[in-house]
Amino acid sequence: MDEVVLHQQAPGRDFTTHVQLLETADGERLVRLAYSTAEQGAVRRGPVTMTTEGLGRLLAELSGHEELAAVFGLNGGARPRRPSGRGRRRRASPG
Repeated sequence: MDEVVLHQQAPGRDFTTHVQLLETADGERLVRLAYSTAEQGAVRRGPVTMTTEGLGRLLAELSGHEELAAVFGLNGGARPRRPSGRGRRRRASPG
């Protein structure tokens, strides 16, 4: 549905961090965090480690993507709710 790609560098490595907004056939929204290195070219899933500066740049980039920004609660937007009746979490029993 939407994707933000942030180019980053670490000593001796160039890579990109990907934040992807996906949607299941039932309409549930999912967020995938992944990375890819220049050497491999393929997108790989986490773990994704970022510097605080990189995180700030990512949040700034996400704010320009309305639906992804809403998922992360940016731009004053409310986080979207799960479709009713689907995937409700239950609290663990106190015992």
